[in-house]
Amino acid sequence: MIFPRDDDDVEYISPEKEVNVGLWTLFAGATVFLGLRLWCKYTRRTGLWYDDYVLIASWVVLMVTDIIITAEFATGYSSGYWDDRMHILINISSCGTLIGQAWSKSALGITLLRMSNKRQMAILWFCLISMNIFMILKVFFQWAKYCGKKDYQNWYRIQGPCINYTAEEDIKVAGNTYNIIMDFIFACFPWWITWSLEKMRRIEKFALCATMSLGMVVAIISAVRTTWKDREIMHVHDEYYIWRNGMSNIWYSAEVAGTIIVQCIPILRPFLRDIHVSLTSKKISDAEGCQSNTWRSRGSTLVDAKRGSGQMNGEDNGRPGPDTIPLSVITEEHDVKKDLSIIAEEQFDTRKTSSSPLGSDKSKICVGPLFGDAWPLSGKERTNNLIRSAQYNTWIDLDDDQPKGLSPPPSRIERS
Repeated sequence: MIFPRDDDDVEYISPEKEVNVGLWTLFAGATVFLGLRLWCKYTRRTGLWYDDYVLIASWVVLMVTDIIITAEFATGYSSGYWDDRMHILINISSCGTLIGQAWSKSALGITLLRMSNKRQMAILWFCLISMNIFMILKVFFQWAKYCGKKDYQNWYRIQGPCINYTAEEDIKVAGNTYNIIMDFIFACFPWWITWSLEKMRRIEKFALCATMSLGMVVAIISAVRTTWKDREIMHVHDEYYIWRNGMSNIWYSAEVAGTIIVQCIPILRPFLRDIHVSLTSKKISDAEGCQSNTWRSRGSTLVDAKRGSGQMNGEDNGRPGPDTIPLSVITEEHDVKKDLSIIAEEQFDTRKTSSSPLGSDKSKICVGPLFGDAWPLSGKERTNNLIRSAQYNTWIDLDDDQPKGLSPPPSRIERS
């Protein structure tokens, strides 16, 4: 795999641009989601747990691996002539991919441990331990010597007994298949854990399971990558040999980055809820502002009309007259013209009975501009507005049977 054929007639197609764009786009996505996860935990003061530390470690491994792969393509990987330095870089990047796969999946398993009972925890511990054992074996094989393969007897490989090449390839295939199985198990495990909870609503269970089961996407990516990588054409040393290896690097990186991203999405639920509440509050505030401006416009038009009427009658506009109509008695749901006509009739009846003596049987209530131009906000403000509006109170009759309220004060007679 790592030794392309030294043939002067073959010019390999370089996938350097495609590889760099793919690797660093995936890394940027993983960085954004991991940063939002840590930010949510920091702002809500929940603190970091073991799964967060393992996830951060897998992110660091992904970054180092992408840097090494970028350096490989920048220093002659596409030429097909590899020296010992290039072989060492390839082995290191391959080990980084293996470690990133195992640790990113282990972070999800540790998260599930917090929600599991004893039987579920036993299954999860078995999956975690066995998966990491496969990872250690594959890392070891990456540096081991292979029996009967002179190209794998280099000085930088582990010195000692050689390993059967066929057995090594079988273990690698088994490890890749086991990783796919672990992805499906970890994706289905949240349904087993949360569906038996009685205090959660069904819709909440479904939402939680759906977000935590996004690892199914990673399982599909792993399956496609394994199938695509195991094709016979991958070992054909034609002009697309380097290009196919570059695309396989993108698939490996997508598995690690995707595993990091799908683990961060469930943690972002409070963050998304805060954004939704903020946008909803802004819309409500804008709607209230429009409604308030509409009322101001209607109120100013009404007052201007009354002022114009007062000027025609020779009245002083600086002081409210008896015909002043308070905005507080005009409701939004009724017709304004109808309300004005009703108030005018009541004020006309009031002037007819304003000369009644103190102690009259008619019950009175003030309907004048009690609160000025603003709605009452507190009891103190309401009292002050009542005092200020006492000089131009208007009295109307409400009940002819029982005396209620206060009668207007008697007229004062000035002494000559």
